[in-house]
Amino acid sequence: MSLKLNTFTKIMGLILLLLIPILVLYWFSNRTSLRVVSDEVEKSMYKDLSYFAAQTDTIAEQLSKSGLIISGDINVRALEFSEIATLYEQTNEKLRIDEKLQLLIAASTWDTTISLYAPDTRTFVSSNVTLSYDAGLMGRNFSRVWRYTEDVPAYYHKQPRFVRYITEPYSSALNNAALIVEMSFPVTELTKALDRFKLGGKGDPFFITPSRNVIHPQDANKPLQAELIAGMDMDMLSQKPFTRMMLSGSEYAVSCVWMPELGLFLVDYTPIQDVVRPITANGYLFYGSIFFLLIGSTIAAYVLYINVQVPIRELVRGVRRLKRGDYTMINVLHPRNEFHFLLVSFNDMAKQIEGLIQNVYLEKISSRDANLKQLQSQINPHFLYNCFTLIRSLTRLGEKDTVMELSMHLSKYYRYTTRSERQTAGLREEVELVRSYLAIQAIKVQDLRYEIAISEQFAALELPRLILQPLVENAVLHGIEPAGCGSIAVGACTAGSYHLISVRDNGVGVTEEQLAALQRQIVTPPAEDKGCALWNTRQRMQLQFGADAGLRVLSRKEGGFEAQLYWPVTQGEGSA
Repeated sequence: MSLKLNTFTKIMGLILLLLIPILVLYWFSNRTSLRVVSDEVEKSMYKDLSYFAAQTDTIAEQLSKSGLIISGDINVRALEFSEIATLYEQTNEKLRIDEKLQLLIAASTWDTTISLYAPDTRTFVSSNVTLSYDAGLMGRNFSRVWRYTEDVPAYYHKQPRFVRYITEPYSSALNNAALIVEMSFPVTELTKALDRFKLGGKGDPFFITPSRNVIHPQDANKPLQAELIAGMDMDMLSQKPFTRMMLSGSEYAVSCVWMPELGLFLVDYTPIQDVVRPITANGYLFYGSIFFLLIGSTIAAYVLYINVQVPIRELVRGVRRLKRGDYTMINVLHPRNEFHFLLVSFNDMAKQIEGLIQNVYLEKISSRDANLKQLQSQINPHFLYNCFTLIRSLTRLGEKDTVMELSMHLSKYYRYTTRSERQTAGLREEVELVRSYLAIQAIKVQDLRYEIAISEQFAALELPRLILQPLVENAVLHGIEPAGCGSIAVGACTAGSYHLISVRDNGVGVTEEQLAALQRQIVTPPAEDKGCALWNTRQRMQLQFGADAGLRVLSRKEGGFEAQLYWPVTQGEGSA
C-alpha cells in the first residue's frame, strides 16, 4: 500500500511541478495587468477631472471678464455723475444699463447676478430687481477674487453663493471706489455641473474650499466623502496628479485638481476593485479552471495509475519472482485493455516455464541415474574380474579361509552396488561398502592398511550412492599399489559451514603437473577417450547439494594424496 501511495504521490508531484510555473507566470502577468490598468484609469480620471475643472474655471473667468467690461462701459460710468442729470435722464440711463446687464447674464450659462453701485451718487442698479443695496453685507463679503460665502440676502433663502467685486478705479479700496461691481452665482450651479459630470460614468466628484466647505452632487456618498476629507492633505493632493487611499477597508484611487479662478479643489475618487473587476473576474476564472484542471488531472492520473502503472508494477513483480525461481501467478486486474492481455499472457508463460523447468529437472534426474548406472557398469566388471582372478589364485594356494572371507566381502559389495531402487544412501552404508572393498584389496595387497573414522552423527547423513567408493579405489590403484604398501584413512568432519569427507593415502603421491591435470578433469566434461570418474563425482554432488558442493584433490606435504567431498551444512542440520 505504501508503494502504491508513493507512486501516486510522485505522479501528483509531477503534475504540481508542471502547474506551479504556469501559476507563477499568470500571477505575475495578472499583477502587471492590474498595475497597468490601474495606472491608466488614474491617468484618465485625472485627465477628465482636469478638463472639467478647466471648463468650470473658464466660465467663472468669463463672468469676471463680463464684470470688467461692464465696469468700463460709458453708460455705467455715467452713474458716477448722475446728480447733474434730470430724473428722466437718470431713468433712461438705468434702463440702458439694465439692458446691458441682462445681455451679459443671458450670455452666461450660470444663473448670475450682477449689481452696480456708485457711492458718490448712491445709485444702485442690479440684474435682480428685488435686490437692494446693503453696505454691511458688501463690506463683509468684499473680495477681489471669487469667494464662497453663506452670508447672502434673504432673497436667496440662505443658499451659499460665490461672490466677486470689481472696483473703479480697479485697485482702490471699497470706501474710496467711484464704482463697485458685484458679481455672484449660486453654489447650485456647481452642483449641477457635478451632476452632469457624474452622468458620464465618473466616480463621485466634489468641490472643496481651502476652508473645507464641500460642494457635492445630489447623490453623493457623503459618509465616504467625509472619511476621505478627514484623511487627505489637500496641499499634497494638489501637487500630485493622483494617489491611493484606504476608505472603509477598500483601496481607492484619488485625484485632485486645483482651480485657481474659483479657488477650489476638485476631487474625485473611485474604488480600484471596480476598475479592475473584469481582470479580477478573469483571475478567479483562471484559478477556478486550474483548480478543476487539478481535480481532473488527479482523476486522470489515478485512472492512468490503475490502468497502466499498477499492471506494469505487477509485471515487474512477476519478472522479479521469476528471477527468484517463484512461478506463482500474478494478479490479473479488471481493465480489459492491452495490459490485461499482457498479464494473462505472462501467467501462461510462467506456467510454461514452470513446466519446462520440471521437464529439465526430470531430465537431470534421468541423466543422474544414467551416470550412476554408467558408473556401476564401469565399477562392476573391472572389479569383478580382478576378484575372480584373486579367488582362483587363492584356491590354487589352498587358502580356504581367505577365499571364504573374500567371497563374503565380495557378496556384500555386489549386493550393495547392484541395488538401484534409491539414488541416495546413508553414509553408514557407503562406509560399509568401502570397508568391504578395502578388506578385499587388503587380501590382494599384503601391506595395505586402512582406517575408517566416521562418527555416528555423520553416519546418518544422506549422500549420492557409490560416491565414496571411487575415491577409495583411486587411492588404492594409483597411490598404494604402485608403492607396494601404504595406508588409507577415511574421515569426516565439519569445517565452518561445510561438511567434509576425506580419503587420504601415503602412497606415491602426484607431481604438480599431475595435480593440475586432475583439477582440470574435475571441472571439465570428459571426452570420449578419457575417464570421467572425478567429473561424475563432482556433478553428482552438485545435483544432490547444489552449486556450492563438489570435489577437490590435494597433494599432502607428508607424502601421498587426498581427495575431499564437501557440501554445505543445511539449516537445522547443525554441525556433525
